[in-house]
Amino acid sequence: MISGVRPLSLFQKVVVYTILGCLLLLVTFPLYWVAMTSFKTPRAIYDTEQALIPHSLTLENYRLLFKETQILDWIQFTAALAVTSTLVAVIVAICAAYSITGFDFPGRKTLGFVVWLAYVIPVALLLIPLFLLMNSLHLVDKFPGLVIAYQAGMVPSATWLMMAYFRRLPKELQDAALIDGCTPMGVLVRVILPLAAPGVATAAILGFTGAWSEFVLTATLTRSPELKNVSIGILSFMVSDTVLWGQLMAAAVIALLPVFLLYVFLQRYVVQGLTIGSVKG
Repeated sequence: MISGVRPLSLFQKVVVYTILGCLLLLVTFPLYWVAMTSFKTPRAIYDTEQALIPHSLTLENYRLLFKETQILDWIQFTAALAVTSTLVAVIVAICAAYSITGFDFPGRKTLGFVVWLAYVIPVALLLIPLFLLMNSLHLVDKFPGLVIAYQAGMVPSATWLMMAYFRRLPKELQDAALIDGCTPMGVLVRVILPLAAPGVATAAILGFTGAWSEFVLTATLTRSPELKNVSIGILSFMVSDTVLWGQLMAAAVIALLPVFLLYVFLQRYVVQGLTIGSVKG
């Protein structure tokens, strides 16, 4: 128990756990609805008596999904785009954060403010400038163009997170490495990165998640079917005024699984990354 913090009374515990239970239900119910709908027949989807618990389950939606659509191609392209974009963003963010926090040069604080400003600006506001830039570089509807465009949102957030981690590291370790003959790049590779590994992992996880679920940038900068990611592929189940709910929900479940598994196994890094800086010392 933390010194100076009172233990909760029974009534307070009941209130706290009730609120947490309601929030948990609020978060998990849409996931349950999506999963259950993916196993329903078309008739059961519109049957109010089977809204929460279907009378029977079927794999027909998944069979049609893999047989009649290019879901595997969408997943393969999305994975390649997310991994490439994440690697580029993390490398750039590490270098940017190290230069801002590790060196004293004119305009350092201004540069840090610019990073924060780019972090808080929604990427949707940059759609037109990004499209004009990619078009002038002849990178519209091309894989490299998507990777570059994704950096507009990924690099500032990853850099801001890395800066918070690097500032927490003991300055004495870096100075000792420099005295022992290490170059600045050697200090980064041999001292800082091993100590900041949780921060790097957090930035990579959050970046991968954002790139995996990206829709607006991809829809704006691509036209070719082979450059269709999962988010855009799911949109193809909405045909005119008809929605193929069973296949749409099955595709949503398939698209959700990689990110879900990633968070299950690496959630401690995410939690540590989101709470960085909240405790001094």
